[in-house]
Formats: sequence, structure tokens, C-alpha cells
Amino acid sequence: MKSIILILFSTKKGLELLDNEFEDNLNRKSNIIFGVYAIITFLFSFDLTAETKIEFIFLILQLILTIGFSILVGTFFSYLLFKIGERLNGKATYIEIFSLLAYSFIPIIIGLTCIGVLKNTESFIHEYNNSYLRNSLLCISWLLSIDILFQGFIKFNKYSILNAVINIAPLLILQIGTLISNFYL
Repeated sequence: MKSIILILFSTKKGLELLDNEFEDNLNRKSNIIFGVYAIITFLFSFDLTAETKIEFIFLILQLILTIGFSILVGTFFSYLLFKIGERLNGKATYIEIFSLLAYSFIPIIIGLTCIGVLKNTESFIHEYNNSYLRNSLLCISWLLSIDILFQGFIKFNKYSILNAVINIAPLLILQIGTLISNFYL
């Protein structure tokens, strides 16, 4: 918990704390963070009208598959970022990149939780303002995520600013595409 708070409010100190943790702990915590991200996205995206036990079982199965898929995608992107880092003569290990990517999802998890709460209180906030607020929260959470990744790549890979930008370029392109699609959908 301490590492999560430090990553959010004092990123450099949080990254130092991550650097000093054992690899097994980092792997376990990173998988949990990806799982929590999957649970949050699942909870705020499905309809609660399951009336039979079969529908409920399918929802539970879908939740389990969503968690597994989230961990798998996190693993894939971590490996991709690790390999790009190797090509740029980065010094980080795979588990450092994996944990860095997972911890960079913390602002996104918080942002999605706030968006989910706002989505369920539409009578409290006018629909137009709700949409504007939702998109603003999403942008802020993505920017904080990018900041954590950027500082982490500079620290763990012993990079210059340019190499850090090149290393996270695939995620930047994916995040910018996601933000643009959310503004127009």
C-alpha cells in the first residue's frame, strides 16, 4: 500500500521503493494490480439483469476470463517494452518493466472507479457535464500513467529523455488512440 501511495504522490520515492522490493513480491503485486484493473472495468461495463443461475455463472466465468486476459495483455506489453528497452541498451529487467507497467495502471484504476461512480449517479450530474467530467478524468488518469512510465523508464533503464519517449511510444500511440475514441464515442 505504501508503494501505491508513493507512486501516486511522490513518483521518484515510489520508484525507489519498487527498486528495493524482491522480484517475487513485485510479480505478485503486479498481477494483482492487473487483476484489479480487470475487475474495475468489468464491474462498470456489464448489465446487472442476470436473472437465472446460468446467466450468473456465465458472468462469473466472464469475470475470470477478463482477469486472465488483463494479466496476459499486461505480460505481453511488458515483454514488448522490455524488448524495445533491450534494443535501446536499457538496463532494466523484465520484472522491473512488468511492475512499472502495472503500477502505472493505478491512476487509471482510480480514474475508472471515479467514472464508474459518476456513471451510476447520472441523476446527480447532468448528462453533458457527466460526459465532460468523465473524459477529463480519463485524460488526467492517462497523463499520470504516462508520467509514471516515463519516470520509471528513465530510472530503471538508465535512459535519456529521448530513449524513454521512444521506449514508451507504442503505449503512447495506444493511449492516444483510446483517448480519441473515448471523446468521439
